Amino acid sequence: MRSTDALANEMVAVFRQTPEGHLLDCNEQCARMLGYASRDELLGSGRFEYQNPSDLTTIATALRDLGSLSNVEVALRKKDGSVAWVLQNLKMVSVDEASKVWIEGAMFDVTEQRVAAQRFEFQAYHDGLTLLPNRMLFIDRLNVALAQARRRKRHLGVFMLDLDRFDIVNNALGRGMADRLLRSVADRLNATLREEDSLARFSGDEFVFLVGDTGAGTESAIVAQRVLDAMARPFNVGGRAIELTASMGISMSDRDANEAEPLVRYASTAMFRAKEYGRNLYQFFDEKLNAHTLERLALVSSVRRALDRGEFELFYQPEVDVQTGRIECVEAFVRWRHPDLGIIGPSEFLGVAEEAGLGGRIAEFVMTSACQQARSWADAGMETRIAINLSSRDFNGASLSRHVEQAVRDNGLAPHSLELEVAHASLNDCARSSEILQALKEVGVLLAIDDFGSGGCSFADLKLLPVDTIKIAPDFVHNMIRRPDDAAIVQAMITMAKGFDMRVVAEGVETKEQLSYLLNRRCTEMQGFFLGKPLPASSLSEVLRMQH
Repeated sequence: MRSTDALANEMVAVFRQTPEGHLLDCNEQCARMLGYASRDELLGSGRFEYQNPSDLTTIATALRDLGSLSNVEVALRKKDGSVAWVLQNLKMVSVDEASKVWIEGAMFDVTEQRVAAQRFEFQAYHDGLTLLPNRMLFIDRLNVALAQARRRKRHLGVFMLDLDRFDIVNNALGRGMADRLLRSVADRLNATLREEDSLARFSGDEFVFLVGDTGAGTESAIVAQRVLDAMARPFNVGGRAIELTASMGISMSDRDANEAEPLVRYASTAMFRAKEYGRNLYQFFDEKLNAHTLERLALVSSVRRALDRGEFELFYQPEVDVQTGRIECVEAFVRWRHPDLGIIGPSEFLGVAEEAGLGGRIAEFVMTSACQQARSWADAGMETRIAINLSSRDFNGASLSRHVEQAVRDNGLAPHSLELEVAHASLNDCARSSEILQALKEVGVLLAIDDFGSGGCSFADLKLLPVDTIKIAPDFVHNMIRRPDDAAIVQAMITMAKGFDMRVVAEGVETKEQLSYLLNRRCTEMQGFFLGKPLPASSLSEVLRMQH
């Protein structure tokens, strides 16, 4: 190294440090490059601050082996915390008289070149409008994901999404507003998908993404419906509400192809098929899955239309005290009065409706209709308690008690005229379930555990729950005469409920033998086809009128 005076006159940044990183000397240019006022201030800091702490160790190890290094690019932290990218030329120097080893180096600031290169690389691999990865980067990521999926024995679904009739929207809005809309679409897709789902924009109004799947297509179908539901919500662009729909095609790795380009091509083919089938839906490339998907989508569309057209109605099945013959309660069941197919039970449509996000609307219809019917019967002098089933999703909803209270209040209904039934299997977290039930109890409604014995809280936990009724699951009732273990469970339920001063109702009573068996064991309230099938309100009203 030259003297400090000589170093000060150099335009290149030079320095001397120990292999451990202690800074021994430098010139003024070195200090200026790192944002310090003088070399003395930099020397006072004691060392270079590497953005990656392992860089120093790696460099020192290489210098011990090679003696010198050229054009080593590292990131140093400047005094203000920003990063300076530098190229260093380094050599190891032995100082015999001091029995020491030093590193001497010169470095050049290449931050501007580095930033420009990063900008160029980003532009090469990203879409300029949405800043999403472009086709080139997506294909690279898909190739990596396919390799990982093969090692882990997993599968991938590749999705091609195209906005429906976007050319009309583009012409109506103009280029500027259309670009803003595309950015909003990208943001919503990003918010709907997980980060690992790897979203990209291919061109125009085409977006593509990939999703992990078991190979059966189930996960991909769920994601596809979630994306379609998200796209159906209006977009706010410049204060204007714009409604869009999208069509999607899905190809599956292994089943359809094992390479990136064919998977993308097959997803595109399936997307065009979705447009041919009417848009605003998704299609799998596989024909068998397409048939299932079409059937499911047709059902979802029909359920949505049925809700809009008021085709759903409630049927009511009585719970009877067989000693007195009186109807103590009626349980509400939703039915779909299809204009062509007639009455359709919930098993045919409720599961699909829940998956499609329509469960909330159906639950709201049931609650409102039941409260209105209870009020109507009360006004006619036939006050009757109505029981409503709560799904696990409804039961765990954040605003359940508030919604129930509002429904009761809006219909001027006495709260005890409503009984809410919660499936035993929904009560897995007994502490949390107790809190929810207590909040409902404070509204004034009655509470029942449905399908008791099917899971959830144990018998011992029952005394902690503020419930009024337990309903013995039909499976136990069906088997109790011929299976001693089921008979013992039924007897235990009856004894326990009466010990806790609760009503006990046996569900699924279908024969005279079952009725007699239960009656002999002091269970007097029953429900089932032997005592009455679910009836529309008009038919049940005649029975209630005679009773009252």
